[in-house]
Amino acid sequence: MKYRNTKLITTVIVLCVIALAVVFGLVTYQSVQQGNAKIESDADFAKAKALSINKHDITLKVNKKEVYPSKGKYFMSQNMNLMIPSDVVERSLNCACLNYKGGTVVVIKGNTKAILKKGSDKVKINGSDYTIKEKVIEKDGVIYIPSSLFENYLGFAYKWDNETYTATLTDTALGNALPTRYNYAEEGRLPKVQDQGHEGTCWAYATLSAIESSLLPNENYEFSRKHMIKYCGQINDIKNGGDYGFSMAYLNSWNGPVSDNANGFGKVKKHLQSAQILTPKDQEEIKRMVFKYGGVESSIYLQRAVSADGSPYYNSTSASYAYQGDSHANHDIVIVGWDDNFAKENFPIPVKHNGAFICLNSWGENFGDHGLFYVSYESEAFAEVVVCYTQIEDVDNYDNIYQSDLFGWTGRMGYKNQSSVYFANNYKARSDEKIKAVSFYATEENSDYEVFICENFQDVNSLNARNHVVAKSSFENKGFYTLNLDKAYNVKKGKKFSIIVKAHNIDKRAKLVPVETTTKSMKKKIDLKDGEGFISPDGKNWQSVEKQKCNVCLKAYTDKR
Repeated sequence: MKYRNTKLITTVIVLCVIALAVVFGLVTYQSVQQGNAKIESDADFAKAKALSINKHDITLKVNKKEVYPSKGKYFMSQNMNLMIPSDVVERSLNCACLNYKGGTVVVIKGNTKAILKKGSDKVKINGSDYTIKEKVIEKDGVIYIPSSLFENYLGFAYKWDNETYTATLTDTALGNALPTRYNYAEEGRLPKVQDQGHEGTCWAYATLSAIESSLLPNENYEFSRKHMIKYCGQINDIKNGGDYGFSMAYLNSWNGPVSDNANGFGKVKKHLQSAQILTPKDQEEIKRMVFKYGGVESSIYLQRAVSADGSPYYNSTSASYAYQGDSHANHDIVIVGWDDNFAKENFPIPVKHNGAFICLNSWGENFGDHGLFYVSYESEAFAEVVVCYTQIEDVDNYDNIYQSDLFGWTGRMGYKNQSSVYFANNYKARSDEKIKAVSFYATEENSDYEVFICENFQDVNSLNARNHVVAKSSFENKGFYTLNLDKAYNVKKGKKFSIIVKAHNIDKRAKLVPVETTTKSMKKKIDLKDGEGFISPDGKNWQSVEKQKCNVCLKAYTDKR
């Protein structure tokens, strides 16, 4: 009897264990199922939230300043990462953003280099592998970088305000935006070394090398220097030399750049839409421009004799140059990098500190270090005129250009004791079109601009009927700028339309109206019948500039309807 009870007890225990196992298994299974449901619910919630956010216009503020993409727009990824167009990264986040063939994207800030691949959430930071929370993507021709890269690896604090749909990025390492050394030859951004021969055409070689570097590493072009020299209307004798103004007039008019081919010259390959004239000798600004955009065209005093060691200012062993003297600049080169630690002992004359800009010359590969040389930060008659070509677009950006200044900005106009001035250009539409953008020269630093459109010009009083501002901007640097309008404005074939600009500068002595006027170096006189230009001190009383033998430098860009 005792044995039978023991057997019964054992059986009961076994059955209980099995029951508990089944119950435990079910509970565990249910818990797993509930966990999966929770995970799925979180993903669905984030996706739904992102979709809701993307129905609104998203604002991005960098260091408290609102910034706008020139192409594409901000959007929130399904992982709740703000996707930032690469041009914003370049312009506003103190980073270089380079697009290489094969899908590689490189973002550099200070001495931190992030190497990414389109379609991947992996990133290599200074040689070590990490993961970011979202993939780098290309959408409608625009590369988007996730905000988590900047938050986690590049020294930015990130915040999102769901009530105002505003993201903020605050740079917590402002003092470390630029690396101590940067060289286009090591970054795949160095164009082919050219040789200008013995003609005074360094300006053309420097300009086109600078533009070629701006397109690298993703696009590799070799533009025709001969075409620029031949079709630049401002110069009648190449032996007399030239300057960046000649180049800008040629480029801004869409005459080039072109490539050479077997039959002579090819078609125009690119459209220059913006170029900035930098503050003279501003080392940090020059570095930022080289870092973000492309090579900076710079003036320098440099005698041809240095290539044969015929100058006390050049050391051929270290390919270094430092000039101290009273001579004026006589040559143009391209700044393609820098080295803050380049030893001062390398220079042929005494300088106080280490450091040099790395420059590309146009005297062939036998000069310097395969065409490159180091110019001391302390060199005189250097970087007194510096230009960076900051916006270069494909030739299909607009269908048509309306302009009256084929020779470019050769003069300025304004009024005494006026901090603001208006200028306008009238054009006759060649077909039914849509005005998409305008461009003009900023003749002074730190100037403000407002743009207006008159779609149906009747007489000079039409310039006073300004309904609202269609574009607005401020420019720290002088230069040539293109502004996109808030929407497309329709014009009809055969009808006149007007572009009107209000310019403002706190200096009442500033002459803010860029004009084209005949100069002694021009091959021929300017055409005063290709537009109707006006200026006004108050936006009410207008004067014709053609009567003063000038054209207003104010262009319009249109697409066909």
